[in-house]
Amino acid sequence: MRLRVIELTNVRRFAGQRARLGQIGDGITVLSQPNEFGKSTFFDALHALFFERHNSRNAAIKALQPHAGGAPEVAAEVDLAEGRFRIAKRWLNRPQAQVEDATGRLIAQADEAEAWIDRLMGGGLAGPSGLLWVRQGLMGLEPDGSSTDDKRERERGLSARRDLLSSVAGEIDMMTGGRRMDTVIDRVTDALTRLATGTGRPKAGGEWARAVEEAGTLAAEEAELRPRADRLSVDLIRRAEVQSSLARLTDPTDSAARAQTLAQAEAAHQAAQAHQAEVAKAETALRLARLDAEHLQRDVQAAETRAARLGEARAALTKAQEVATKARARAADLTERDRAATESAEALAVKTRDLRNRLQQATRAQTAHAARIKADDLQRRLDRATELQAMLDKTQAARARIRVTAKLLDAADKAQSALDLARARAEAQAVTIEAHPDGPAALRDGQPLPAGPVPILAATEITLPGFGRLHISPGHARGADSAAEMTRADQDLARLLAEAQVDTLTTARSQWAEAQRLDAEAKEGAALRAEVAPEGLEPLRAALAQARAEAADAPQEAEDAASLTEALAAAEADEQTARATAKAAHDLAVAAGETRAAAEANRSSAERQFEAALSEAGDPDALAAHIADLRARQPALASACVGAEGALDRLRATAPDLATTEARLTRARGAVEQSARDLAKAREDLASLNATIAALAEEGIEERLASLAEARAEAEARAARYEAEVRALTRLRRALDEARTLARDAYFGPVLRELQPLLSILYPGAQLTIDDTSLLPATLTRNGQAETLDILSGGTREQVAILTRLAFARLFAASGRPVPVILDDALVHSDDDRIEAMFDALHRTARDQQILVLTCRQRAFAALGGTRAEVTIDAT
Repeated sequence: MRLRVIELTNVRRFAGQRARLGQIGDGITVLSQPNEFGKSTFFDALHALFFERHNSRNAAIKALQPHAGGAPEVAAEVDLAEGRFRIAKRWLNRPQAQVEDATGRLIAQADEAEAWIDRLMGGGLAGPSGLLWVRQGLMGLEPDGSSTDDKRERERGLSARRDLLSSVAGEIDMMTGGRRMDTVIDRVTDALTRLATGTGRPKAGGEWARAVEEAGTLAAEEAELRPRADRLSVDLIRRAEVQSSLARLTDPTDSAARAQTLAQAEAAHQAAQAHQAEVAKAETALRLARLDAEHLQRDVQAAETRAARLGEARAALTKAQEVATKARARAADLTERDRAATESAEALAVKTRDLRNRLQQATRAQTAHAARIKADDLQRRLDRATELQAMLDKTQAARARIRVTAKLLDAADKAQSALDLARARAEAQAVTIEAHPDGPAALRDGQPLPAGPVPILAATEITLPGFGRLHISPGHARGADSAAEMTRADQDLARLLAEAQVDTLTTARSQWAEAQRLDAEAKEGAALRAEVAPEGLEPLRAALAQARAEAADAPQEAEDAASLTEALAAAEADEQTARATAKAAHDLAVAAGETRAAAEANRSSAERQFEAALSEAGDPDALAAHIADLRARQPALASACVGAEGALDRLRATAPDLATTEARLTRARGAVEQSARDLAKAREDLASLNATIAALAEEGIEERLASLAEARAEAEARAARYEAEVRALTRLRRALDEARTLARDAYFGPVLRELQPLLSILYPGAQLTIDDTSLLPATLTRNGQAETLDILSGGTREQVAILTRLAFARLFAASGRPVPVILDDALVHSDDDRIEAMFDALHRTARDQQILVLTCRQRAFAALGGTRAEVTIDAT
């Protein structure tokens, strides 16, 4: 791939402009411009074109957007083996991606265009993923940070280098030079890890550890079997005791009483469950009715959405047709202007010769007039900036008085939730009283006791007229704990509200909303002030004073300066620009023709979108009727929901206390089950004792001990086999590591062959070694002294990094994937002699490699030579 043209529209400093970088040659192409010209903008825009999706809205894309807003657009023309292609993307507003061939035919667009670009760039591994494109200020070959993006860039760069070296190193990768060796080592390591720890001990949970553990367990069982013979006499005594307990548990009178109590409790509980099932059925009916209403509402919204899309498509089609009509008219008008501009240039040349003798005096008068206009404009801006500054100060003062913060508000919300939870828990645990007085009302703390249930959270006294006082205590520690929890939650909430200097949580929320509004207002005011007075009020006042001084220094006019100035200025301006205007008019006419073609394409696209919307919506009248029918069904479903709610409320009102019936059933069942468990336990104990006694009496202890010894010996032998396997795997991994180290020189041979001639230009006789993990330069050996790259000077590291990139670029070209090298303000740390040597290295590589150099060091890079690129800027 070779770059030919890079075109930016509405990108960063080129707001409202189209910047075109052309004349990119096959070898070295240099764009030498001062700082702030936009060189890094071209670099970042090209990176986004090849490596950011057209529908992305990440930070890298937003950084391309100018301060004035709008949608940034980037395009590039590239030469491939198949011919020349134009790749273009637009982000943020109506995003799009397109690929066209040399004839302007659309090859791919949207996601298909992204896939086309991915295939061109080899999945992103051959581009600026830390390999061939050098960003401004980057000396190393990989990102230095620890962020996720930096780690991803390092992994992608390593994969690219490994794939490249594997493709040119031949059979080395078959075993010892690349990923198959890594796979074998990983498998050996994985097998070793499953059996042993890093120190060679059995790994917990592994086969070796289980064999060792099994041998130990069998040895323990063998030791445990020996005293079992002594248990036989003890088991005989225990069996007599169990038989006595079993006789007591089988008494028929007690069993019948327990069974009758259980039957009564089960009948009451079943009746309560049946009523609860009716309640659940009514709840299900209510949920179904509500779901039907929700489904109908979604159907209405979907139909209305289709109708809205159809209306929008119709409006877009109308607008596109209007734009196409205007584009055709503008193209015709600009053609006529081109002809008129040529004629005007000749006529104005005669007129300006007559007026040129009075040019100096008229120019001074015009300057004074412009100074007065500028002074008036600066005065208006100063007045507006002063007014905005006063408003901003007022807003900031109001914001400073608000002490509520997001952290305080969140903590207060949590404290309020904790208080509500503590109150609910306390009320659930509290003793509840309910008064039904026949005479004077009872008093609590001097106030009448309210009607209905009253929870008692702490010790309380009730005054009963005509009786005395009644002391009520919850009677358990949990009530006191709940009251203390409520007190703590209330104190936490009060502390947070006091810190925020508000009385209630509602007031805090209101003040936080007001603070957010004031922050937005202050931000907007600051932006307006910066727009009116970007450099501040004092520079604006200084500019106003200077403009007034220029206006006061106007010369005395000896004749009608206004008419003379107007005539001369018009004639001079027309004379100077008429011929250029003719060419510009021609260019505009050509551009208008292109705009007309784009408008026609947009109109065709709008027609297709309208047809798609019409196909989706169907007949508009039928769609409107369908929406009306759906809305007509909504009242009936709402009525069904109300009816289901009423039925559910009636069932809940007559529901028996299921918890009470369940408690009674649990108690009765517990008594029966406990008796059954005791009986089963006694029978089980008796059966176990009988079996144990029979087994011990009939089984030979010596034979059982011999069987355990045999199993233990087998487990110990299996553990020994696993130990031998661990030793073999450890030796195999060591041999594989040694083999990979021996093959490293053959694996790194291709890149070293490309790098060594370039390195000799700067450091004759020097040698580079490459790390077999990162596949990047690790040490530089000069005069027999090996130095790691991290201790070298910034200039030397920078030179080694660029030479390494040039070597990788030549390998890419050799593997059939040529990619241009792009250097953005590189070689900033090199001295005069070495920078010229680097120029030689660049030219040596550029014989069959495209290199694009972006630099602000115009004098230093004058000796680089190559093709000089030009940037043309036009208004959009």
